[in-house]
Amino acid sequence: MQDSNKRGPGQFQWNRGGWFGGQIGGTLWLILLGCALLSQGHLVGAVALAFGLLSNVLGLLLWRRRRTLSPYPAIQILVGFCGLSGLISLLAISASPTAEQTFQTSQNYWYLLFFPGLMLMFHLQERTARKADVDRQN
Repeated sequence: MQDSNKRGPGQFQWNRGGWFGGQIGGTLWLILLGCALLSQGHLVGAVALAFGLLSNVLGLLLWRRRRTLSPYPAIQILVGFCGLSGLISLLAISASPTAEQTFQTSQNYWYLLFFPGLMLMFHLQERTARKADVDRQN
């Protein structure tokens, strides 16, 4: 039930579609990359797969705490962990010469800037919404 979820003080509120859509969107690439590497015999794919699955477990744990946890910190934790998981996975793949030749991950580190960029955008949205709420109350 939506009413039993902890209400956030700003723009971000718990929403099943938004939460799981974002969670899947932030982790699916790691799971697919891990599976692709493993299917080609690169054991380092287990790192990407594990971090993709671990990010989903974290997302589920945060969702289960939605009655006591505010939505804004939860989404920041999830996005930050997904970004860190991607970085660790790409570093592991880059350290594997055969997997690096196949997937050329060293050229893809720029994509990871999406995660801190998203976190910054969320921060600005939350700050703006909270400020607007304070201004309305005054």
